[in-house]
Amino acid sequence: MGIVNDAMHAMEEGMTEESIARSDKIYERELLALNLAELREQYKVKQTDMKGFSQPAISRIEARGDIKLSTLIKYLAQLDLDVEIKVHPRTPRKDVPEEMVLFHT
Repeated sequence: MGIVNDAMHAMEEGMTEESIARSDKIYERELLALNLAELREQYKVKQTDMKGFSQPAISRIEARGDIKLSTLIKYLAQLDLDVEIKVHPRTPRKDVPEEMVLFHT
């Protein structure tokens, strides 16, 4: 990973902060799309087997970088997965919990 990190650092040195931010957003969108498709494939579920969704709808969901939470919950439910959203402070503090569950299906 050291070589990859060095290469990324070298590339970012020649970029503006705006172009780095745009690149990061594209990366995050692509990562979400890959993770959903890979997750479905790990569970050996075909796009056409996702009940409540058409195959083109699954393709669109997996290609998006930003989807509604309700859509994500329905998508994951078809893989027989629960969803849990947790929050935690970026900077640990003694006067607040280390972690709190906001939502659980």
